[in-house]
Amino acid sequence: MKRGIELGINATLPSIQKAAQIANQSKIDYFFVPETNPAVMGVDAFDALEKISNGKCMALGTAIVNVFSRKKEEISRNANKIYQKTNENFVLGIGTSAPAIIEKLWNLKFERPLSRLVDYTKYLRANFKGKIFWAAVGQKTVQLAAQNADGVIFFLKPRNQVFSDIQKIKQNLSSAGKSFDSFETVCIVPTYLDSSENLNAAKATLAKYIGANEFYSNPLSDEFGKEVMEIRKTFKEFGFTKTIEKVSDSLVKELTVCGTPTHCREMLDNFQKETGCKTVIAGFDLPKEGYDPTFFENLRKLLAMM
Repeated sequence: MKRGIELGINATLPSIQKAAQIANQSKIDYFFVPETNPAVMGVDAFDALEKISNGKCMALGTAIVNVFSRKKEEISRNANKIYQKTNENFVLGIGTSAPAIIEKLWNLKFERPLSRLVDYTKYLRANFKGKIFWAAVGQKTVQLAAQNADGVIFFLKPRNQVFSDIQKIKQNLSSAGKSFDSFETVCIVPTYLDSSENLNAAKATLAKYIGANEFYSNPLSDEFGKEVMEIRKTFKEFGFTKTIEKVSDSLVKELTVCGTPTHCREMLDNFQKETGCKTVIAGFDLPKEGYDPTFFENLRKLLAMM
């Protein structure tokens, strides 16, 4: 059972560097850096990882970079650079992202996403020696990941669906004559540490991802269909702030963990036991100002228990 952390898409480079310093003093397995569009928010994932790479024991990774905004040759160059600098302790997380990101933030066409993901992976197999993880949201992506990738990264999926997807991956690997032992399953769980506002922060994250992005709302529809529909409708008609009110406590409980460092550690353990996911990543999706001294002190406490 492995553990890791990831700061959210709004985190600045200094915040990522400080979190990495704290993480280096712990025994966690992974430190991931996400990317949306550094010209709009957050950081260039490769640039940030290169700056914090120092050969320490935890593995670094992208979670994720998309396969539209960079040519495959550029991804390969960047990945190899960090792979070498970390003494081969780097994993490349890639994915299609979503139309809301690719078309609106990057001004690119979101065409044949899965074919593009497979094509990039084949190229990277020949030009990058490290492991390749796929962001796996839809069922077709989960199926193809077992055939093409070394692992999957789940985000904002109900626990029973994560469990079900892992069983399907095991079956697909077995059919292909591959071992599940060498395939990584990662789940990023939005985590909110010991703040009176942590429940609202969790609801804000869910309102943002579910309201604006059908990629994350669709997998939730079977279990939370009526609520997801209301969140999507409110986001479209009234915007982000009003949408937060439509996110229920039950949805927060299903998809996130909130509370003291001790409580969050227990909830992450429970999430792992319920889903069978090999690695659980505590993801801290906060506004820029949320990465304050209190956050880092609570992060230190959490990592001391992991």
